[in-house]
Amino acid sequence: MPQTHVLHRKVLGARMFILNRPEKLNALTLTMVRNMTPQLKAWDVSKLAKFILVEGVGDGRFCAGDDILDILLKVRSKDPDSLHFFQEKFRLAQMISTLQTPYITLLDGYALGGAIGLFAHGPFRIATERTIFATPEAGIGLCPSSGASFFLSKLDGEIGTYLALTGSRVEGVDTFYTGIATHYVPSVRLGALEDRLIDLETSDHEIIHRVIEEFVEPLSADKIGMPQSMRQTIDRCFRYNSIDEILAALDREKSTAWIRETRQKLLSTSPTSLKVTLKALRKARHSMTLCESLKMEFDLVQKFMVTRDFDQGVDSSFLSKPRRKPQWDPLHISDHEIDQLYFSRPSPNDLTFLSNLDMRQYPYARYALPSENEVRLSITGEGSEFQPQEGNTNSGRLKTKAEVMDWFVKGSRGKRGVREKIQDILDRKTVLAEDGSTLIWKEDDDRYHHPHY
Repeated sequence: MPQTHVLHRKVLGARMFILNRPEKLNALTLTMVRNMTPQLKAWDVSKLAKFILVEGVGDGRFCAGDDILDILLKVRSKDPDSLHFFQEKFRLAQMISTLQTPYITLLDGYALGGAIGLFAHGPFRIATERTIFATPEAGIGLCPSSGASFFLSKLDGEIGTYLALTGSRVEGVDTFYTGIATHYVPSVRLGALEDRLIDLETSDHEIIHRVIEEFVEPLSADKIGMPQSMRQTIDRCFRYNSIDEILAALDREKSTAWIRETRQKLLSTSPTSLKVTLKALRKARHSMTLCESLKMEFDLVQKFMVTRDFDQGVDSSFLSKPRRKPQWDPLHISDHEIDQLYFSRPSPNDLTFLSNLDMRQYPYARYALPSENEVRLSITGEGSEFQPQEGNTNSGRLKTKAEVMDWFVKGSRGKRGVREKIQDILDRKTVLAEDGSTLIWKEDDDRYHHPHY
């Protein structure tokens, strides 16, 4: 009997998908997507299903992304399933984003590339000390997909831009502080957490959130995600709308091992992938819903699959022994050519969804740590909660560090990590006015004033 690569489990009100392809680090195939989609739909309408949980087995635990080698071999043999994989995978990602039933992913291990489609658009994303997140697609002649352009563009500052263009990894508790994960639970506690959730017999998101919080790790205030100097450099250098400007900004920085490594990653990556990825991120940030982002990515994937860069990138990484450097073609491509080849004419196949539900913001973002933008809106007074209106006792911006801290700590109901993250944001992004007490947000970049594409 062929091995089932996605196992289904029912325990009381719990419904579980267990990714069971450990020899391939649970990399996703079309068969796995087709296994999950109808069952997910059935569980979401079942009154007996209280929550849905997704986890992996083996050394890789969660998921190392899409089985990109399998896709390349299908492209070479002109197998239409290479296209069907992305088509059906993106539909699954949209379905996950619209579930009424609480959806929980245990990112205990790899959460790479296309795995974003399985976890990023859900309300509960639990990281452990083993979690490794990256979006390495540009390095193999592709672009991030499965709604990555929507998800990454929502991360603080230019973290998403940096990760998408360089393929750099974020690990462990850093995935929590950057907003990739919503909770941080030590891996040894996951079994007890599952048992506790199974006993709940509830579909209340708030109760599930509070239960997960019971198992989170007490966090040290010494290290809050990326070092402040790195965060400031990322925001300073990756705020631009062209790769040439980003490289020039890196050249202006003091030469460090991290700067040299970052430049080398960009210079060794497919020039076409870099420019397409950057433009896709900017389009998603400014004007796109999740479904529009998925449609754009499906359009782009079709174009990439017939390029030499995709063939070269995957071949050199997965087939060549020993691994070799891919030969990108072309080595130089203008922004105008990128517009003409990738964004002006639609691909032959369109992406449709099983429902019309869509979003511009994640509806369950409150279960993650507050974002940098939320703090900015509270200090500038631009947030809806701070606008003068009848019955709004909170009108007017927050003016002191104590007010900001109190507002977000109370609003999170004591969520672990909120105090530490707010302090980090205040240290990096605010200064005191001449009166010595009123906060001013440092607009040290034009991120919020980019012209729309």
